[in-house]
Amino acid sequence: MRVLIAIVVLFLAITARAQEAQNPCPDAQPVPPPLHLPATMPAGEPFQFEQQVLKYLSTLDYRKLGWCRDKWVRDTGPLMNGNAAIVHPAVHIYYSPEVSHWLLNGRQGDIPDGAVIIKEQFAPVPAARYRDIPEQSLGCSNDWTIMIRNSKASLDGWFWAEVWNGSKPSNSMKFTNKFQYPNAGYGLYCLRCHASAERQLTFSSLNNIEGAPGWPLQFRVDNSWMADSADTPPTTCGNGKSLIDFIQQSGISLSEWRTLRGEEVIEPSRFPSHEKNAAIQEDVEGVRFGAKLRTPTRQLLAIHAPAIQKFPPETLDDVLARPKAAGMQASESLPDFVTSSQCLGCHSGLTNTSLGPAMVLTSTSSPTINVSPYGEWRWSPMGLAGRDPVFYSQLDSELAFLKEHSQKQGVIDKCMTCHGAMGKRSFAAEHPKEDFDVNFVYDTDPASEGFKYGGLARDGISCEVCHRMAPPKDASLPYFLEHHINGVYDITPSNELNGPFKDDVITTYPMDTGLNIKPKHNDYIQSPQMCGTCHTILLPVVDSPKPDTTSVEQATYPEWLNSDYRDEYGSVGATAKTCQDCHMPSGYINARTNLYASSIKDRIAIVQDLTYPVTDHLATPDELNVRYREEGYRRHELLGTNGFLLQMFQQPVNDEGNNEVLGVRMADYMTGLTTDLEAASNNVVQQAQSITAAVVVTKWEVQDSKLIVEVTVVNKAGHRFPSGVGFRRAFLELQATMNGKPFFTSGATNDKGQITNFAGQVLPTESFAGGKYQAHFSQTNPIRSSDQVQIYEELTKNADGQFTTSFTRRDFDIKDNRLLPRGWSLKGPADLKIPEPYLHATWPVGDALKDPAYLSGRGESIVRYEIPLPAGANAGNINATVKLYLQTMPPYFLADRGQTKTPATARLEFLANSLGTLENTDYENWKLLIASATK
Repeated sequence: MRVLIAIVVLFLAITARAQEAQNPCPDAQPVPPPLHLPATMPAGEPFQFEQQVLKYLSTLDYRKLGWCRDKWVRDTGPLMNGNAAIVHPAVHIYYSPEVSHWLLNGRQGDIPDGAVIIKEQFAPVPAARYRDIPEQSLGCSNDWTIMIRNSKASLDGWFWAEVWNGSKPSNSMKFTNKFQYPNAGYGLYCLRCHASAERQLTFSSLNNIEGAPGWPLQFRVDNSWMADSADTPPTTCGNGKSLIDFIQQSGISLSEWRTLRGEEVIEPSRFPSHEKNAAIQEDVEGVRFGAKLRTPTRQLLAIHAPAIQKFPPETLDDVLARPKAAGMQASESLPDFVTSSQCLGCHSGLTNTSLGPAMVLTSTSSPTINVSPYGEWRWSPMGLAGRDPVFYSQLDSELAFLKEHSQKQGVIDKCMTCHGAMGKRSFAAEHPKEDFDVNFVYDTDPASEGFKYGGLARDGISCEVCHRMAPPKDASLPYFLEHHINGVYDITPSNELNGPFKDDVITTYPMDTGLNIKPKHNDYIQSPQMCGTCHTILLPVVDSPKPDTTSVEQATYPEWLNSDYRDEYGSVGATAKTCQDCHMPSGYINARTNLYASSIKDRIAIVQDLTYPVTDHLATPDELNVRYREEGYRRHELLGTNGFLLQMFQQPVNDEGNNEVLGVRMADYMTGLTTDLEAASNNVVQQAQSITAAVVVTKWEVQDSKLIVEVTVVNKAGHRFPSGVGFRRAFLELQATMNGKPFFTSGATNDKGQITNFAGQVLPTESFAGGKYQAHFSQTNPIRSSDQVQIYEELTKNADGQFTTSFTRRDFDIKDNRLLPRGWSLKGPADLKIPEPYLHATWPVGDALKDPAYLSGRGESIVRYEIPLPAGANAGNINATVKLYLQTMPPYFLADRGQTKTPATARLEFLANSLGTLENTDYENWKLLIASATK
């Protein structure tokens, strides 16, 4: 035995000496202290550590450590006709001893923690500019990307950073950059390429190292770059030629630069792309939509803005994949959700960069439109659900009424199960005996218990909420309605995601490597029932004298089931459409942007795959074949008609913008586009005015001294219109003119969106004064006065008999004449029994039950107007225009929120005031046009 041990020891010693003899950098010194990661890293941008690293790298002292280094400055992709297809600028890399030993050992095992890779980056490309410059004369690259190993911090095990001279400290910025996507941290977008490496998330190769055998990869570089004057790097870091020189060499015009930055260019830099990105991210003033502030005045808002409760910046919504501990198994008991920050790197788009465009639509006559999954989702009401100021105001109003803790907590749990899905579910799994605190969403202290869960909650109906939703164990409708509404759903194991594509045609390697998640095919992701989980809401009636009283507060999914659009549970008709067919279209049509694409054909991930420049140690082709989808690409538009919410995020306030209050960055990091929110708002208008409802004048005649008009309103949606929360309303505005001069109106509004009569007086029904409200008008109950208006709405009263917008005090249904979908039936579908109370929740309430046209199942409402004619009027000189408008936040709803004095209601009031009258927008006077007709 001793002999055997001696032989093994001798063998290991010989092997070690052999490796040492082959080591091209045997005298390499340890990693210096400035590159040691601190024990804890602050949330968001780790500015202090970045400055420490930048200060050290600028000394170039790392070149004196004897570390292994690349043989020469090398390209990362080809350059042809002045166009570079590169993943980095020209690079020259230094490897700490831990990395070089790992390379010498054949890239086996794990790289030890503390290992460092320093990548000097030189621009402009190609590397040929720097090939003949000795290292001592190479000067400073002025830009570095670094990797520092820390396997305990995240699954990928690396701290990623890019630092450069010319970058500005956040505390010196005129406009804060606390919203920006970090330039340094764990789990950054660097993974979109590095997760494709075959081992340890690095492509480092012994071939590149000076003194080692082999040669670096070579790329085709033509002579187009030689037309530029030869440029040499500065001799001292942070100094050298003016930035103007480098901007001109980069192909960016000075006028474009000044437009982006809004100031003269004076700082030395060799990487204008960094400065351009910094300008986009840091200069909120420069990326706001519409510099003009609507009423009230900027000065007035400035007085009150500091007192408004603000959401933490979305940079703090950053929950990473856990390090894979030994023996750790994916489990349903621990959700292990990650935030969308871990998805944006691969599933956002790219514009016309060296590796784009991808998942963006461009044409010569329209702006660039980001149609990537992340890019569209983030400005949808689902992406904003965790920061929705209307929701939090509503929640505070509900809680203010309740006195018992158990009731308050019950409401919080039900509401946050959807709006803060990942935070609520994670906290419940990891703290089963504790109550979720809604104030977690305002927590900015990483050391506090609620910080992680607040970040998950603020991420709203995030990527993993839908893609980890598992089919119910029982497929029946009664079981679903009993167990899987109110946001309650079964979840996949944490290492699985559901997707629409078959397993044999999806690429799982990068996601598995970077996040320990494998996408899998599951048809349930395309099921409307999945949407029904959060769009079927049953709530307690907390003020009812009868215990355990409940009310269906939202019935969008049952409404769809009771329509001709249903394609689940029974026969499928010719008009069947899923939720996804309308809200996740496969094409892009928008007249506003003059862009028409019947279908989108593209890849759905921008990972490093077979289309990128070749690199060493890439995973195998079968693991990285990201397919170009000829069909099946679905946009994550996920919009309804709630453009008023988007206006709150879009509207500028003071020099900061509402994003200062709501905590969102206005630019998309991957594309650099600052127009995604504007595009989402345009898409709301497109959807509202094309596939929501239609208005037709079906009767027009003069009888004696009256004008008789009948207007048919047709619901084109697959559910009620409006649907969802009960305070939304649609109404008809009819204006009759004689010789062009109005003589009658019904449904006119003032600039606050309040409905007025012909004299401009606000109708008492707008505040339900004296218990008054608008009846349902029809062919047998015509409108004869300007005090009458057809409003499609749901009205409820509380236990005290007062009209209410509360979700939990819906004791009495007074009116519900919202437009029914085509195919609706009082008894429900012939081949499907919809359980109570959900079938009942699809019924009209009040006078609409007496309207045969409304109950016909055609999805129609016919409204008759009998209008007195002025003297001199005749069929030849009178005209009428009728318009259908939508309000998702009617004035009375906003007034109701103001009755409760809390930070959330004050914030909503502030944001609503910031919008003023919404003049010069599609939402002017607080109403959105859906359809119109003129006779």
